[in-house]
Amino acid sequence: MTGGSHTGLPSARVLHVVVGHGLPTYFVNCVRSVRATVGADDILVVDVASPDAALREQLERLAEQDPHTELRALRENDVRRNGKVGSLYTAYEIAFEEAIARGFDLVHLVQGDFQVLWWDDDVVAAAREIFESHPRCVNVYTALLSSDKLLGDGFGTSPVDGARTLRKYGVTDTGLFHLGRWRELAMSFGDDEQVHASDALRAGLEVVCHPWPTDAPIPWPAVVRRGVTRGREVPLRHEFLLRPLSEADVAAVKRPGAQTCLEDVCVPWGWVCLTPMWTTGLDSVDYWAARYRDVRVHGLGRLLPRVETRGVVWREVLRDPTRLSVRPSAVELLLAAPLGEISRRARARRERRAARRGT
Repeated sequence: MTGGSHTGLPSARVLHVVVGHGLPTYFVNCVRSVRATVGADDILVVDVASPDAALREQLERLAEQDPHTELRALRENDVRRNGKVGSLYTAYEIAFEEAIARGFDLVHLVQGDFQVLWWDDDVVAAAREIFESHPRCVNVYTALLSSDKLLGDGFGTSPVDGARTLRKYGVTDTGLFHLGRWRELAMSFGDDEQVHASDALRAGLEVVCHPWPTDAPIPWPAVVRRGVTRGREVPLRHEFLLRPLSEADVAAVKRPGAQTCLEDVCVPWGWVCLTPMWTTGLDSVDYWAARYRDVRVHGLGRLLPRVETRGVVWREVLRDPTRLSVRPSAVELLLAAPLGEISRRARARRERRAARRGT
């Protein structure tokens, strides 16, 4: 049980929920990172019909070995409902119903391609204060945002306390959720993120970003689209894919006025990746659009990404160069993504012309 007694608020029961499909290295890494950071809190793992028998067995073992971890398994991942995430939102609904039935106050929701870098009672206490001062907030966002995303127009500032808000969302797919308000407002997840985010926004709800984010999306990830894996997972070289935060790191995140972004604290442990860090599928030229925005703000020196090597143990690499994994590959970044975007746009033009001829 975690809470924030120093705020004057009663303690809160938190259920940590991990939802994933496939991508076994990421999924198991996420579950293990939650267990390593949240003490004796309860964890619910929902497997959305992962096809990998070895992954299912690993998840079952993790649940069997820990009395505070439970596993739920869906039998189907229905990509007809959502081509990108399949039955993800069905899993969310199951998790929220169980959390409410078991009397939890908050749900901490993370997806299987995330890693929880740190957690303590202060995280919950700060979220409780946000909920108290923002009566139309059901969801406090706890994910670290990449510097690229922070350059966009998707953020606002709360007139209540100056906190960062998400302008285009009334609810998101991750973070801490106030179950009392969720139940009172009869909220639910639909089959499309943008639809339920927009519905909640029109209903007057807001998403406030936690001042001390805890959850890191794995940068440059492999992804699952329509049930098919695109890209390769990075091999696990150390205890976790990302290096957990030290006490000094956590103190820096909590420093008054700090605005921590993903690149500040995300250290790929034993592998190399480009930074600024992309946190979704590299199947379009969107990354280069982000680089263009970066140039407009900071100058030409930000056009090309840099290499993040803080987590590499070079003596290990010198002994065995094959241990060094790099994400993404130059072929993906410079050839596959642009060609894929050109193909997508050409296909869309053909479909529009065919539709006009049909009418």
